[in-house]
Amino acid sequence: MKFLKVRWMAVCLMAICCLGLLGIHTNTASAQAKAPLLGVNDVLLDSNTIQPVMKNDKLYVPIVILGQKMGISASASGNTLILTGHNRSFTLSLTQGDVFERGGRTMVPIRTLADAFGFTITLPSSNLYRIQNANASLSDAQFVNTFAAEIKQHATVKPGNTGNASSSSRTIYLSFDDGPTAHTAQLLDILDKYNAKATFFMLGPEIRQHSAVMKRMVEEGHSLGLHGMSHQVKKIYASPAAALAEMNQDNEILFQATGKRTSLIRTPYGSKPYLKKAYRDQLTGAGYHIWDWNIDSNDWRYTKNPEHFVKTVLSDIRRLKKQGRTPVVLMHDKPSTIKVLPQIMAALQKEGYSFEPLNNNLTPLNFWNDHR
Repeated sequence: MKFLKVRWMAVCLMAICCLGLLGIHTNTASAQAKAPLLGVNDVLLDSNTIQPVMKNDKLYVPIVILGQKMGISASASGNTLILTGHNRSFTLSLTQGDVFERGGRTMVPIRTLADAFGFTITLPSSNLYRIQNANASLSDAQFVNTFAAEIKQHATVKPGNTGNASSSSRTIYLSFDDGPTAHTAQLLDILDKYNAKATFFMLGPEIRQHSAVMKRMVEEGHSLGLHGMSHQVKKIYASPAAALAEMNQDNEILFQATGKRTSLIRTPYGSKPYLKKAYRDQLTGAGYHIWDWNIDSNDWRYTKNPEHFVKTVLSDIRRLKKQGRTPVVLMHDKPSTIKVLPQIMAALQKEGYSFEPLNNNLTPLNFWNDHR
């Protein structure tokens, strides 16, 4: 839309100042990473036309072009961007907040756009984000199979890709709770061997005690998540304010250890039944995204016989794959799990799976179906 470009010229200087305050810089390492593919419902978009941008672990998209694909129109009024579609309306400031201009196009966070208009975001394969609502008819697995050739072509030119191109057709999210521990370095060695990334939901006291391993976790591209402070039902679920306080304190300890904060959280024992709406309102209102799982390894149950859960985990992953669902696997950062993890990863890698970290762009999976 031409008038958006004109509007941007009028607010350019102010926008630059705002972007500086937000810490958005074009020379960050994340800005140099290869842009992912994007799909809307059952259509794979031309990456050269969309040209999304990854900055500070957020994916930004051109609102006018992508909005058209999503059935959303955009117009400017003063310094306000007005978005309408799907019987909804949403406004964004052009000079304040998470909006910037790139090459004459207005870029907004994909999560903001999806949340505002009732879309969910998944990562069906490595470096492919899919935005979908009730108009989608294909499962993620069917979507990947339909566009396998395009996805493979995109993957083969991905910088630093050392795996098979076909491995991008299947994605798994491995997550590890309750760490870090004295054994986390060994766990990271295993993940590195299989060119795998994972997500760690960590306790504040453990981060403080084992802070030395945190730098490596960040450098190797794993996702950081919060698990609170006490891991005690009577404490963390004493009130909505108590749950939020534990996550905030955990986040500050994480920042002291790594220089980074995170919005990914997993509450002890999962979000049901304790994390009722008042709790979720407090946490999401503070910017947190609540993650549970769809596969429980039960590694916490079989610490003396960890081989017992290996076949179950593999079976559950294959079952979800047949259903077109992406596995989010719950494990724990403990020696018994680490002992059998190579068996699980070797089997899955042989079947063409890739292991990706959760991130802020994805729509959270939790037992309440709360996608905030």
